[in-house]
Amino acid sequence: MTTTQYQIRKVGVIGAGVMGAAIAAHLANVGIPSLLLDIVPPDETKDRDVVARTGLEKALKSKPAAFYTKRSAQLVTIGNIEDNLQALAEVDWIIEAVVERLDIKQALYDRLEKILTPQTIISSNTSGLPAHMLIEGRGPSFRANFLITHFFNPVRYMPLLELVPTADTNPALLPFMRQFGTEVLGKGVVICKDTPNFIANRIGVYGFLSTIQRAIDEGYTVGEVDTILGPSMGRPKSAVFRTADLSGLDTLVHVADNLYQNAPEDPWRETFKVPEVVHQMVSEGRLGEKSGQGFYKRVKQPGSPSTILALNLKTLEYSASEKVRYPSIGAARNYDDPDQRILTILNGDDRASVLARETTADSLIYAATLAPNIASNIVAVDEAMRWGFNFDLGSFEVWDLLLKNPSTLEKTFEGRELPELVRRVREQGQGTFYIDSAGQRQYFDFTKNIYKPVPVPTGNITLPALKSANRTVHKNESATLIDMGDGVACLEFHTKMNSIDEGIIEMIHYAVEEGPKQFRALVVGNDAADFSAGANLFLVLMGARQGAWAMIENAINGLQQANQRLKYSPIPVVAAPTGRALGGGCEIIMHCNHTRALAESYIGLVEVGVGVIPAGGGCKELLLRQGADIEHQKAGKTGGPFTPSRKAFETIALATVSTSAVEAQELRFLRKTDRLSVNRAVLLRDAKADAIKLAEAQANGQWQPAKPQDMLLPGPGARLVLEQQVDNLLLTGKVSEHDAVVARHLARVLTGGNCSPLAPLSEQQVLDLEREAFLSLCGMEKTQDRMQAILMTGKPLRN
Repeated sequence: MTTTQYQIRKVGVIGAGVMGAAIAAHLANVGIPSLLLDIVPPDETKDRDVVARTGLEKALKSKPAAFYTKRSAQLVTIGNIEDNLQALAEVDWIIEAVVERLDIKQALYDRLEKILTPQTIISSNTSGLPAHMLIEGRGPSFRANFLITHFFNPVRYMPLLELVPTADTNPALLPFMRQFGTEVLGKGVVICKDTPNFIANRIGVYGFLSTIQRAIDEGYTVGEVDTILGPSMGRPKSAVFRTADLSGLDTLVHVADNLYQNAPEDPWRETFKVPEVVHQMVSEGRLGEKSGQGFYKRVKQPGSPSTILALNLKTLEYSASEKVRYPSIGAARNYDDPDQRILTILNGDDRASVLARETTADSLIYAATLAPNIASNIVAVDEAMRWGFNFDLGSFEVWDLLLKNPSTLEKTFEGRELPELVRRVREQGQGTFYIDSAGQRQYFDFTKNIYKPVPVPTGNITLPALKSANRTVHKNESATLIDMGDGVACLEFHTKMNSIDEGIIEMIHYAVEEGPKQFRALVVGNDAADFSAGANLFLVLMGARQGAWAMIENAINGLQQANQRLKYSPIPVVAAPTGRALGGGCEIIMHCNHTRALAESYIGLVEVGVGVIPAGGGCKELLLRQGADIEHQKAGKTGGPFTPSRKAFETIALATVSTSAVEAQELRFLRKTDRLSVNRAVLLRDAKADAIKLAEAQANGQWQPAKPQDMLLPGPGARLVLEQQVDNLLLTGKVSEHDAVVARHLARVLTGGNCSPLAPLSEQQVLDLEREAFLSLCGMEKTQDRMQAILMTGKPLRN
């Protein structure tokens, strides 16, 4: 068949259930319109689109949110497959996400085949039905344009997208969909062989079922299993049973049954016989989160916090989940590094270590035995497990951890034979599945017994690779300046949670002072999960408790001036936030000339939660972004000087944090001109490209460093208005007394203190107001109590 030039401008999604509606929502997130269709209910005459409408409404209300912002839902058009099927002739990609029954899918394909164009991509979101079975009876064009696109739930947040082609899939389609999935949808794309349940569910469901069987046989409780096999073993907090509840026990049974029926040659086929306890739960409607009870049950009683009950696997009754403690887990929690946590558990001698070793051996042997049958390489297996289940390490990365620690390997696999693939990597490879060669990560190719470079997205940039290539320009314990090439440097923070300390402030000054001597642009970013959790609260609290006011003032002034240096840098500065950028982290972003943010960035000025106000220039910058500068005021664009103060007050006083980078633009933490990336793997690449564009614009006279902006603020009269609002909230019990104290200080800063509404204020004057309010609040016992509560419990104190 001739190569087809594919493009995706509009998509049709058939099936408005949880997955279909969520897929349509994520398409809207990245700006792609879709037509969401479902059936017409029997005897329905008034609202023939009711099923699709209900699906979209549920997506709009879902938690966690399916949409970056609810405005995006305008890109989703609803309909039904009786009246609107012909409209699918106008879309570029049709995603089938209907019920997991082969006969229903094939009947739908029969109807679709009559309206498809030669360029229409058709895919199924099936979680396990083999692709070759789905296309039985279809014509050449349909077969050439068909593949499986298996999204994971929740679609917006789970990185994994499994692509499963058939022998008839057009060779041009797979690379196109991989590129589209990576660059446009922001997914971690894994190519799977056409085997039952593909890669992630094949290994993941085996691991779950083997674990639950061991729990039943050896008397482990639901709570014990999830405590043992959670973060201490490099897995998410939901661990095993909570993950099953989130996915749905009916889904688990369906996947397991599908594997049992369609994988007769699997050596561990009998493991996929679902235990009777799970069958009974499903028959009773205990399906997990969606039915309100599964392995866990949340009980809400009026006037008191909800209680989490756990299922007794023997009696099927619920009881309070008791906290369990084991020496090995206690020791593992002392490490931030997942490798060290896992080794600590596996090397232990308590009940937790026994289960960890048994289940680890089960899953690793299964992965190493099945990998050549279900995947083209070990990288696909590891990426599927990390992206599909949020594991810290993939199966072969855990194998490497054990291969590098022979005593742990022996203890974990005592009495068991190592799989042939493991023996081969020890005898014909270099002893591990991954090696580093000249700063490049390589994997063991089991088809040729040689090492090959690990595939990465085009242009992928990682800071560890740059540092290993001797690109470090300057560093201290808190931050590093790295040469990214092409005249661009990257300022990387690497404190715990990238909290801002003296070292980071020192490096900001260095980067802005020395950077222009050898670079034409600067990126502020890192490879961590979070951009920055803000200022080092522990140091602030200790200083306040010791009365070290000069030290605190110097630290705040240092952050203010460092941010001002970023803002007025002689070369362009581009922020590259991902994850959380809170408090001081948000302030750093707001002072950069441009931002390239990961779409999943949670940005906000949250200082009021610990009893202070933003004092690194956050108040000042939000006022400017709301139009408090003289130019906007004189042009009458903001409705007078009070409007910017009021809007900034509403945002900061509520400690508002964006639920996405798109919402951060709506809140003005990001500019409308800032750019977004949806894939973490290419964020630094994209930030560097933006930096180069600005540098080239500067060279052409089309970009200039920022100039100071004076502001017109409304003064004491407006402050009284805001304070009256605070007093009303206090009288109705909606805020605490100390909330009101903090809000009054905030109101004073945002209205300009004692200024005249006709007299311009400089940026420095507003910074002085910020610093004064911050120091005053730090001296209050209730603020110090709030800081201590956050540090001790991670939860805000309402005092």
